[in-house]
Amino acid sequence: MPSQGGTCGTVKYFDLTVPAGTRIGLANGPGVRGFLECHADLIDYVEIAFEQLRNTPATAAIQDMVPAILHCASMSVAGFVPPSDATLTAIAVEAERIKTPWIGEHLTFITADPIEGADPIALATDFDNSLPTNLTYTVCPQLSEEVLERVGQNIRRLRTHFQVPIILETPPQYFAIPGSTMPLVEFMARVYNEYDVGILLDLTHFAISARNSGFEARTEIERLPLERVVEIHISGYSVQSGLAWDDHARPANSAIFQLLNQVLQRARPRAITFEYNWTEHFSNAVLEQQIARVREILAYA
Repeated sequence: MPSQGGTCGTVKYFDLTVPAGTRIGLANGPGVRGFLECHADLIDYVEIAFEQLRNTPATAAIQDMVPAILHCASMSVAGFVPPSDATLTAIAVEAERIKTPWIGEHLTFITADPIEGADPIALATDFDNSLPTNLTYTVCPQLSEEVLERVGQNIRRLRTHFQVPIILETPPQYFAIPGSTMPLVEFMARVYNEYDVGILLDLTHFAISARNSGFEARTEIERLPLERVVEIHISGYSVQSGLAWDDHARPANSAIFQLLNQVLQRARPRAITFEYNWTEHFSNAVLEQQIARVREILAYA
């Protein structure tokens, strides 16, 4: 299914008035441009991280080839240290510029309280560049009523900054979170239902959480409000020291595609994104096979 985005000059945008079923895309990374040059007919969009655009503005040039969806890891939705207004403004500017149909963000936290002993004057005058600790990785939050309430407060604030919906990505759980009072799946389901949020369902994150926490993925995924799924992520994972870890350099295994087939019995997402963006050496042949497999599952779901 070729891209069905509109164009403005050489820049491609989604035309959401054109019925297109479920679109297939790639997370932006070192091998994406080369794949598009050979297989433009296989890809409908590229998912670009806000952080890439902020730190390397030339990343936006990929939109000359294919429409874009904005992804993000800067809002710290499940955290107690909010992003600055400057960061939210920058995200909003990029969302408008690339005409993203939604903004995908993580149901995690990325910033934490400042390191003890940090200068409070610098904190008050230079929020973005000092003191709140940037964890540089999206971390599964404490699964508790307090954090659930904080997520709601954060979502309400964030929605005032953007013209398009925010959808929240299911987090990976690598270990038991201290202070938690409920299982991960219950926490996620309550967030999506109580705050009327669309789901970015990362199937690999879900499989990782199941393996690390000891629950049955195919049973527990039915507890999520799958009718809220807007986008799906597919990637691989690796096992180290007995724990499963996200790995965007490895292909998804058959269990991930079994989960996809199961989800598609209840949901029809707008987009399915392959996240093979950690290496430029990911096999194009394997990616072609996986794209074909997804299209076949969609055709028979």
